[in-house]
Formats: sequence, structure tokens, C-alpha cells
Amino acid sequence: MKTWIKPAIAATVIAVHGVWVTGAFAQDSERGPRGDKPGVHRMAPERFAEHAELRLARLELALALTAQQQPAWNEFKSALNARTARAAEEFGQRAKQEAPKTAVERLQRQEEAGKLRLAELGETRKAVERFYAQLSDAQKKVFDADFGPRARDGHRMGPRDGGRKAPGRC
Repeated sequence: MKTWIKPAIAATVIAVHGVWVTGAFAQDSERGPRGDKPGVHRMAPERFAEHAELRLARLELALALTAQQQPAWNEFKSALNARTARAAEEFGQRAKQEAPKTAVERLQRQEEAGKLRLAELGETRKAVERFYAQLSDAQKKVFDADFGPRARDGHRMGPRDGGRKAPGRC
């Protein structure tokens, strides 16, 4: 092989890699780090209601509710829609706020947000309990699988092995 071919191939590979890496890090301001699937943290507040409505519609279809369960569903759905509206409003307000200047201010804001989330979680739990009591055992299994953070987008909370360490691992 001629002496100039190897360096030319290496330079081409490096240049192509550099272009690819630059493109991988460039992001559209409307999209999240996963391309066209924006994360919830990047979702516009006005899309919160749309997203929640879609998830509730899917859940309603999966549950195959009876006519007797429909009033309980409507109450449950109203409670969640109210929570979604409050969350969208809070998110919009937080987006307009100036960033905290110190660690103490940041922690204070996180503490306040945590208190709000805890109150919202309590209200949601009560709404779920009222609705859950109306479901059959088969519907409860569907609800358990499809509702809540563990069911979203295939994400799981915690390690996939249930917290057990694999043999030979620290």
C-alpha cells in the first residue's frame, strides 16, 4: 500500500466521525435529547393536558369499563385533569422565574415544589382509591400495569434486577 493512502483513510474516518459527533450533540430547541420524543421536563405547559388526556383515553379503553363504573371513571378523570391543570400552571410559572442564585435558594424552591407534589400525590391517591374500589380483579391488574410512573414509556423505578446484585459485582 502506498504511504499516502493510510493517512488519507485515517483523516477521512476522523473527519466523518467529527461531523457525526457534532450532529449528535446539536439539538433543535423544540426537541429533547431523544430527538423527536421530548421529555416531560421539556414539554410545553399547554401540552400537559393533551398528553394526560391521551393517557387517560388509553387507560379507559384498556379497562373496558361497564356502565355502572362510568360515573366513578368520570370522577377519577376529573380529579386527574384538575391535577394536570395545576401542574401545567406551576410548570409555566417556574419556567418564567429567574434561576436561583445560590444553593440555598435552589433547595428552598425544591422543598416548596416537593411539598406541592406531596399534597398532589395525596389527592391523587384518594381519587385512585375511590375508583380502584369499583374495578373487578381483572381490571385492577390492567390498572396496576398501566397507571403510574412504572407504566410510563417502559421506564422502571429502580434496578431491573429488583435490587439484587449480580454474582461477582460489588
